[in-house]
Amino acid sequence: MKRFSMVLMLLVSSFSANAITAKEACEELKPVVKDMQSQTPMDIDYMTTLTGAQAIYAASACLLNYNYVIKSDVLLKEMTDTNDLSIEENLDFLMTEEGKETLQSIFDNIASNAAQTAFQPFAEIKGMKITYFYAFDDQKIPSVMATVMENGF
Repeated sequence: MKRFSMVLMLLVSSFSANAITAKEACEELKPVVKDMQSQTPMDIDYMTTLTGAQAIYAASACLLNYNYVIKSDVLLKEMTDTNDLSIEENLDFLMTEEGKETLQSIFDNIASNAAQTAFQPFAEIKGMKITYFYAFDDQKIPSVMATVMENGF
């Protein structure tokens, strides 16, 4: 986690206040993201691994995307520790619509917190979109896309 925090701080601190358009922001982000990409996979915490990042400029927008893989066994163990369900029952729950909505809500909350803290310098840039994509190492659990910010779309 410490390593990711340092990389994230480098990413945000390297962002110049002068980059006021989405295109300029993307141009400044590309070398930092390339450096970050060279360090992947990167453990973020005991459950999450950053597997990739991209900064792409297209159609007057800068898309900054982070790809994560979640260790399903750790997630399911935590769920079992906080409820009365078995690992199999929790896995079955995550595959239901209610389970998918629960995962979406959790990851949307993480993205919202990131928008208000780590990515605040990007808040005023029209055409800036930042997303987190979460996949699970157990492919039975549905992937989740959370939007950190989407300005001017």
